[in-house]
Amino acid sequence: MKHTPRLGFLIGMAGLCLVAGLVGAVLSRSFGTSSYTISYADFISVMLTAISLIMTLLAFFIAILAYIGWNSISGKVASEVKAFLADGFREGQPLHNMLIEQKDKAMFEGVMEIDTDFQDDAAAEEREGG
Repeated sequence: MKHTPRLGFLIGMAGLCLVAGLVGAVLSRSFGTSSYTISYADFISVMLTAISLIMTLLAFFIAILAYIGWNSISGKVASEVKAFLADGFREGQPLHNMLIEQKDKAMFEGVMEIDTDFQDDAAAEEREGG
């Protein structure tokens, strides 16, 4: 039977929990002989500290997941943009047509149209002796 890494991780975590439970049981037998009393204020202080530690760990966990998710989204967007640009500039595609149109406009940008009066004057000069 083949074990996957996930199954090995779960078995390892279960073993670690078992060892921690055994250590806790041994320590509570030897150190729990005297009775402990705790005031209500101390109990609230311990509970608030525990909640703040749990919230901090949760925040770190969410931050790690957010970083991993952002990298994943960023990689997907980059690959989609590359694919769109590669397909869009093929002949007959919208980006290719737009590029050709802009190229044609740029050739004549800043060039004034020839006025018909100028053409008539040039033709008259040629007839007269030009």
